[in-house]
Amino acid sequence: MNYSFFLPNLGESPYVSLYLREKLENMIMTAGTNRNSGKGTLMKLRSMVMCLCVLSLLAVGFGQLQASSIPGLFNTGVSASGTPLSDGTLNDPHYALVSVPGGTTTTLIRTSAGGFPIPPYIGDDSLSAWIGPNNNQSLDGPVGIYDYRITFDLTGFMSSSAVITGGWSSDNDGVAILLNGVNTGNAPTSFTQFSIGFAPFSISTGFLPGINTLDFIVNNGATTANPTGLRVEMTGTATPTPEPGSLVLLGTGLAGFAGVIRRKLNR
Repeated sequence: MNYSFFLPNLGESPYVSLYLREKLENMIMTAGTNRNSGKGTLMKLRSMVMCLCVLSLLAVGFGQLQASSIPGLFNTGVSASGTPLSDGTLNDPHYALVSVPGGTTTTLIRTSAGGFPIPPYIGDDSLSAWIGPNNNQSLDGPVGIYDYRITFDLTGFMSSSAVITGGWSSDNDGVAILLNGVNTGNAPTSFTQFSIGFAPFSISTGFLPGINTLDFIVNNGATTANPTGLRVEMTGTATPTPEPGSLVLLGTGLAGFAGVIRRKLNR
């Protein structure tokens, strides 16, 4: 009897390799053609196929949960639609200056339309804009540490699946990136990063269910007040939490499929 007709298509699942499928197909075909060689072979075959079917259904069920964009995660200086805002716009709608060494915590969005400090700051693109303290048009601020924070919500997502990747540039050096107050371990950036471009960063651990905070810590160097700012471009994904109804359907399917396999093997 040919048993391969009920072997799950494991090759389509990201959890089981094509190599494993080919090996198991060969084992099942061999056992099927030698059915009279003894009950022991069939008993082993039954156990093996049952396990495979459970693994396959689990892979298919959870494989349907595609990673989605993390809501509330934005680049600097953009609108709710992700479009860069006009030069001179006050208060970035997504980032807050939660700590400054002095002066205002109101943010100012700057593009090349307003001239200095762009350049020497890297120029415009369609994804982001510079932000900094609104002390004047040049983004001047006292020497010291600035903390720019964005908040996002992972309610409805599996926090352990979340990943954020991107790049950041700043004036002066980027000291650290904090997720929920904890250093993510990304390397500090150059003192002149603002003219070099974006330094890459990646975050894959430390996410919490519900509200999360992401802080970009920037040092404004020199000895007197001078321009300071932040530019971030990033994307983030997370897997939606399975709905209870989906898990019930998956469990029902496992039980039903196990019964079918048992009847096929006992013929």
